[in-house]
Amino acid sequence: MHGDVAESHATAAVFGNHIPISALKSFTGHTLGACGALEAWVAINMMNESWFHATANLENIDPACAQLDYIKGGIRTLNCDYVMSNNFAFGGINTGLIFKRVTQ
Repeated sequence: MHGDVAESHATAAVFGNHIPISALKSFTGHTLGACGALEAWVAINMMNESWFHATANLENIDPACAQLDYIKGGIRTLNCDYVMSNNFAFGGINTGLIFKRVTQ
């Protein structure tokens, strides 16, 4: 759980406590090499469709985690112009990608 606690506090430090957050891995498990591409695609799709999935089975948030807007209990309708996908992998290979909604 140390990784989740650290990630939550880093997110709060950069974006503030109001940022909605969810975790795709709660549905898929760790997909190893496919993780980054899969999560990026889902994040872009959710942003474009204005809905975000909840973290599966999230009931009690670790009190050591930052007080973010954890999406739980079901799909949330949310209009946003940016979405971030973080991937923290084995061996310290980590990425954070920010995608912007395309408007024409």
